Amino acid sequence: MRLTLFPSVAILLIVAVGCQQNQPSDKELAQKRWNNARSTILYSLAQDQYKSRDFDKCKETLAKSLAMTPDSPQLHSLSAKVAIEQGQLELAERELEFSRKLSPGDPEPYYLSGVIYQRWQKPQLALQFYRQAAERAPAELPYLLAQGEMLVVLGRTSEALTLLQAKVAYFENSATIRDAVGQLLMQSGRYSDAVDLFRQASILSEDDDAIRERMANASYHAAQYQRAAEILTRLTQKDTYAKRADLFVMLGECQMQLNDLHDAARSFETATELNPYSAHAWQSFGRATMQQGDLRRAEYALRRSIGVDGSDAQTHLLLGYVRFREGKMEEALQSFQKASALDLRDTTSVCMIGYVYEKMGHPQTAMRYYAQALRARPDDDMARQLMAGVEK
Repeated sequence: MRLTLFPSVAILLIVAVGCQQNQPSDKELAQKRWNNARSTILYSLAQDQYKSRDFDKCKETLAKSLAMTPDSPQLHSLSAKVAIEQGQLELAERELEFSRKLSPGDPEPYYLSGVIYQRWQKPQLALQFYRQAAERAPAELPYLLAQGEMLVVLGRTSEALTLLQAKVAYFENSATIRDAVGQLLMQSGRYSDAVDLFRQASILSEDDDAIRERMANASYHAAQYQRAAEILTRLTQKDTYAKRADLFVMLGECQMQLNDLHDAARSFETATELNPYSAHAWQSFGRATMQQGDLRRAEYALRRSIGVDGSDAQTHLLLGYVRFREGKMEEALQSFQKASALDLRDTTSVCMIGYVYEKMGHPQTAMRYYAQALRARPDDDMARQLMAGVEK
């Protein structure tokens, strides 16, 4: 029986010896612990070098650290981040692919791959990586926002809005997500809803004037002119916004809607001083001063607007009104004819041509223009009333 059992015992002894030979020695284990400790220190140094943007030194440190611990996913991810900063995107993606294999649950390599594919203008692939990052780290807002951004790039704005709106309550103290949702609502034409989100964001981020600017813009488009005017008034008193001609134009438009013609004219005039090459600012200044009855300043402003850009039919129409009120019928006629030629769909200028002819004593010619306006727009009340006046 002993002879029968001997081969089995011998095999067990051989396996035991082999296992002992495969096990690392105490010296090897000590060396591995030392390498891990040194690698951890070098990784911390590399992180500091990365943050200070000393990328060449960071690469040297990473190379030393990877030589000690080549299977560290954190080192490969940091190496990828350095490569991204230096424009070496192919190298970065190889590092990230390796990092994902080593640590599939880590969201950062997925997010960074999304950044790379976004730069490669492959938004569908970028979206997939951003989504995987967000799934692994639902509490990381940048991953969620990146996912929403790619949806917008792909023309799926409603999906992006649904995605972010569902997370607003989750990120209860985040101004950033409310600001992002507000901007998507603006793109969707939901201005009143956007105002509410921007208001929440501004409360959570009291020093962020960019959010307040967007809230003013949304308020203006939502016809909340008083709110918009108050925000814009405060913004334009700050040095960083005091030279923004576009904001003064918006403020002036709000003041016009509030029937504050004096302040509106002043806001538009400030805009023209800040940007004398803005045809729209000059046009708005002319419109405000015309409504105030200051025809001289109105004509000057409208002429300046035409001097910058003579292709706007509205400016020629306004100048025609000014000249008509000044009793300059021939010049008014020329302005209305120019406005009509620039915008063939506009019946107002056609009606005004007819009206000038009527006042100049040519009722039949006037009737032809009123009829022309009605053919273009059968429901044009202005043309109908003017024609009825001549027929009497």
